[in-house]
Amino acid sequence: MQLVEYIGKTDFEMIHFSLTLMKDVDYKINSNAFFYKNQVVDYINDRLDYFIKTLHVKCSLQTIYKAEIRQMINPKLKKLYEKHHLFSCV
Repeated sequence: MQLVEYIGKTDFEMIHFSLTLMKDVDYKINSNAFFYKNQVVDYINDRLDYFIKTLHVKCSLQTIYKAEIRQMINPKLKKLYEKHHLFSCV
């Protein structure tokens, strides 16, 4: 039995998306594409909205999936903020 079969295709895709997104954000911060926290947040929101639309699920499930992905992303995002010391708009 593979992990995809155990946890389900959608859950596996959500986990893979969140890990890939954090690697992408880290790369963009390192390459100086992002200087501000709000740039990172806007980028994450855009990518998250696009990913959720590709799942083709009902609106209520979209909201739940967004919340789950944000819960997976937030601890990693806080570590990235501490690591890179990004500017924040007041």
